[in-house]
Amino acid sequence: MMNIIGMECTTTHISAAAGALRHNSQMLVKDEIVSDRIIATSSKTAPDVLEALSRTASPMILELIAGNANCAPSLLNKLAKHPSAQVRIAAAENHHTSLETLWQLVKDEDADVRFGLAENHRIPEPILNALSEDENPYVACRALKTIERVEAVRDVTAESASWKQFRASETRRRLMQLVEETGNNPMTQVGRFFSNLYNYARAI
Repeated sequence: MMNIIGMECTTTHISAAAGALRHNSQMLVKDEIVSDRIIATSSKTAPDVLEALSRTASPMILELIAGNANCAPSLLNKLAKHPSAQVRIAAAENHHTSLETLWQLVKDEDADVRFGLAENHRIPEPILNALSEDENPYVACRALKTIERVEAVRDVTAESASWKQFRASETRRRLMQLVEETGNNPMTQVGRFFSNLYNYARAI
């Protein structure tokens, strides 16, 4: 009877120890994932560290690496060829991705990758124009909408610049007119105004 009870106790202890070991292992894995996520997304992570991490990272971490502004163009070129479409999309969205790599992604077999490229307003217009003729109607439509958005922003920027130039020119014209009418420099008038204001404040 004692042997049976002893064996049951030993088995219970072994099971408990195994459970604790599994729990600790799971915690270590979670801690490692959190650590990798922090490294992959940090703006302070150096390009060579991202390169080293990418050699053993999961697709989820690789996607984060591809989105890091410190990711080197050479690594982005590699990630743009990764089997995971999400990793390739992230590489396409990075502003450090080379033009050559972007053109490769234009021909990507996955329509989701091309769609992700087509909705990126920061990529060169020749690439958007190429995507606007994509065989997939959703990709082509998305590219056309992005082109329209880029052109609209450009028009607003141009109008804003023209308005600023007009205001600056009009201000100079009015100042010159004021000088001609009063014979005084506008800066002199401003100085007198503040001097009178100071004297008035002291009198109060």
